[in-house]
Amino acid sequence: MQKPTPFLYARLFSLLTAVVVSLSAFSAHSTNIMLINNDGANEGFNSNQPLFANQTGNSGATLGQQRLNVFQAAADYWESKIDSPVTIRVGINFDPLFCGPNSATLGSAGPNSVFRNFANAPLDNTWYVEALANSLAGVDLEPSSDDISASFNSAIDNNNNCLNGTNWWLGIDAPAPFGTISLYDTVLHE
Repeated sequence: MQKPTPFLYARLFSLLTAVVVSLSAFSAHSTNIMLINNDGANEGFNSNQPLFANQTGNSGATLGQQRLNVFQAAADYWESKIDSPVTIRVGINFDPLFCGPNSATLGSAGPNSVFRNFANAPLDNTWYVEALANSLAGVDLEPSSDDISASFNSAIDNNNNCLNGTNWWLGIDAPAPFGTISLYDTVLHE
């Protein structure tokens, strides 16, 4: 296992995009995406703050559960598009990230490691992101770690100093109302 270096990211992203598009053509989908909640008690996905009202399609009883429901809906979407015999583990955090009046980090996600020259690798000496390498190999090449890490910005919720008071829209299967940011669409993108 080696950690990716900055110059590899562009090539890895292009390769991953091509594989995701190729995998989406399969008719049988058996992928399992497991969300690993890495937040502590009473923060992020475990927040006991009151739920956001009128979030279409989201039955969460707390703000944390609403956030988690959005992530699960996005995982369910990708499970229907990707075919992999190996569970894809995604470590998730909802933490305060950079947020100013006019700009913010919404979230980020990426592979935890890359592999090459493993059993069933289509090309020698070519790096594959962890989830893809696992799928091609048919086994989890690094079972002690998550395949992907994802962090999203909790500072956006109920903060007038962040994006001039713009909040996440935690609805599922409904467009975000004007003046909000769709967490579902953002998670799907990342």
